[in-house]
Amino acid sequence: MGMTDYPDHYFGTCRDRSTNTLYVMRVPGSGLDAAVARTAADWPTVKVQFADAAGSRGQLMALLNRIRADTEEWRAKGVVIEALTLAIDGAGVVVDTPQWQSAEAEIRARYGPLVAEVR
Repeated sequence: MGMTDYPDHYFGTCRDRSTNTLYVMRVPGSGLDAAVARTAADWPTVKVQFADAAGSRGQLMALLNRIRADTEEWRAKGVVIEALTLAIDGAGVVVDTPQWQSAEAEIRARYGPLVAEVR
């Protein structure tokens, strides 16, 4: 439902079996919360918790792919991007580079607040 009906707000879900809690990571400000709450009402033993994400899965993947497309440009500047991942909590894109200390400010300036971490 999140991916199909709320693609601009949905990031992902995870479940804690020990507490029977479903965590929904999303960008606030849509009808997603209400839709999930209505659906979850059919399972009264399931607790639902909402967590803010920096962007939707689509937005974050678009940024990840943009950075990936720029890797040769970064390499020419002496910055080797070893890995790109989405933060599991929806905080943004994680950029792994051995040159993180010298490149972090430029990476953040270029790609903006959806870069969760440069390490």
